[in-house]
Amino acid sequence: MTPPRHDGPPADQRFLTPEMPQDPATEDALPLEPIDLEIVASTYRAIVDQEAFEEMIANWNTKLNAVGHNSMARRGISRQLFGQLALAHKALDTLDIPAENDPLKKAILDVPGPAIVLAPNGRVAMANIAGAGAFDVQEGAFLDPDVIDPRSRQDYAMLCRAANGQGNTAQTVLTITPGGKPGVTTDSFLAEGYLIKVRGQSDYYIALRSLEIDWSPTVGPRLRQAFGLSQAEAEVAQMFFRLRDLEAVARGRGVSLLTVRTQMKSLMGKTGAPSNVDLMRLLSMIASREVVGRRGESQVWHDPLGREEQIVLPGGRVVAWTWMGAEDGMPAVLLRGFPMAYILPGEGEARLRAAGVKLYALSRPGFGNSTLDSTLSPSDDNLAALRAFLDHKVDGPCVGIGMSNGFVPLLEEQHANPSRFRSLIAIGYTGVLDRSGIHRLQLIQGTMMRLVVRAPWLVELLAKAGHRMMRQYGVDWYLDRAYRSRPLDMQSCRHPNMVTLIRNACEHLLKQGHAAFVRDLQLAVAPVDQMIDDLTVPLLFLAPTEDGVFDERAYRKLETRNPLIRVEPVTEAGELIFYQRNELIIDRIIEAAQSGRSATVAV
Repeated sequence: MTPPRHDGPPADQRFLTPEMPQDPATEDALPLEPIDLEIVASTYRAIVDQEAFEEMIANWNTKLNAVGHNSMARRGISRQLFGQLALAHKALDTLDIPAENDPLKKAILDVPGPAIVLAPNGRVAMANIAGAGAFDVQEGAFLDPDVIDPRSRQDYAMLCRAANGQGNTAQTVLTITPGGKPGVTTDSFLAEGYLIKVRGQSDYYIALRSLEIDWSPTVGPRLRQAFGLSQAEAEVAQMFFRLRDLEAVARGRGVSLLTVRTQMKSLMGKTGAPSNVDLMRLLSMIASREVVGRRGESQVWHDPLGREEQIVLPGGRVVAWTWMGAEDGMPAVLLRGFPMAYILPGEGEARLRAAGVKLYALSRPGFGNSTLDSTLSPSDDNLAALRAFLDHKVDGPCVGIGMSNGFVPLLEEQHANPSRFRSLIAIGYTGVLDRSGIHRLQLIQGTMMRLVVRAPWLVELLAKAGHRMMRQYGVDWYLDRAYRSRPLDMQSCRHPNMVTLIRNACEHLLKQGHAAFVRDLQLAVAPVDQMIDDLTVPLLFLAPTEDGVFDERAYRKLETRNPLIRVEPVTEAGELIFYQRNELIIDRIIEAAQSGRSATVAV
């Protein structure tokens, strides 16, 4: 039975409450060590300086190494150091996030009207709320080319070719006609199209932003007050501004053309505009002034496939998921992990559909729209959500696929209910199948994994600072720091088509704040050794050879521990194996689903 949901403040504010160090009487008398002073200084700098974050991580790594190699080193945290870090935590809680420096985010927020940003392949990387409605699209989905007016499609095609490095059209003006789509009644509007180059990436993004000036609710009253217009004259002015045609105004108001012309003559007399053109300029100027300072509102994460389903458990807990492939196909369940991967590229779904496989993508607790229960441990929380989903949606044994630490709940459920899965697939380094790999992780990930065992609240502080930087500078800030020493992953992060998928997966992780990230670190160090030894279904471990952690000798020991485990080294793949070797992964999922054999895949 799933425990009731714990109501309270947002997830990333209500868990991991800092606790004072043990034996404070002894620690009070001890001065701050030199490395402690460096930690405090870099922590405060990391609040405002994007370059100081890595320095803060490096200082903690130094302290951890000193603890590990010096038997005389204090293993606790002094009260003085704790107090300084608690103040830094409070500062992060009270400070607003500065203006966006992410060039894609700025493109959609710097205008009050509809705006979207596309990858070169047409997938939506960013959209403000108005843009999602006007272009009828969600972030992570593909823009339907039918929203481009037929007269503008050649110009749009030229812009797309230029984004892919095959032309020189840097900007254009397009007519957008979402009203041409069934069930959509939004009026056509003009939009500027231009290219955006992000530092370090290979191709260009495409920005589409409305050129129409919004007639805000304050414009009409402003006109009546300034020029003494009647209510009817103000309404005619608004319709003329929007339609630019007197006959259309007459039809819209249900009156004769003569009546509209009479009202227009009165309008021009009161405003002093000698012609229709001059009146339009005046109305545009007033409408523009009313929207000065207004910005577009950023979207929150939505399922880019538009298929999300949810169940609400007793107590109000929400478990959400989407799916890819064949709607009535053989079920397989995918749980994502640390890597920023969630949705398959378009061609991947087509292959699943042809093979008759339905791949469920479950939003684990704290991800997307699935709520977390902070009264439960990360392991129990994830297991409760997985069981609720399986009980509700999947009849009989299925294939379970886990990316990175997303494999842990699958392993725990298989141990508790051996008939639940036919087989498992683990994709990528999990932190579970080879504990020694934690010491081979990159500096940021490795330091946080080591800290989360000793002091989860410290990791929460580091994650909070990193989350602030990502909100200010965009996901590229994180990708550069996570993968700069991994050439293959860094190369993948240089292409807008792939980064668009990564951005969406990042928003999926951070929709509810940074709590899910910290709890995932705790999940990765869950005690599961006995579960690996007792595994009763086949497990396939797809191990990328270029992730900086790969150690075939260590991995092969798994096969000797349990003969049901098979390790498959995957070349030309790093942490982003889900996108780099997408075809291979789909092959293995299809094989497992169709074989009827028990198969466990670890990603």
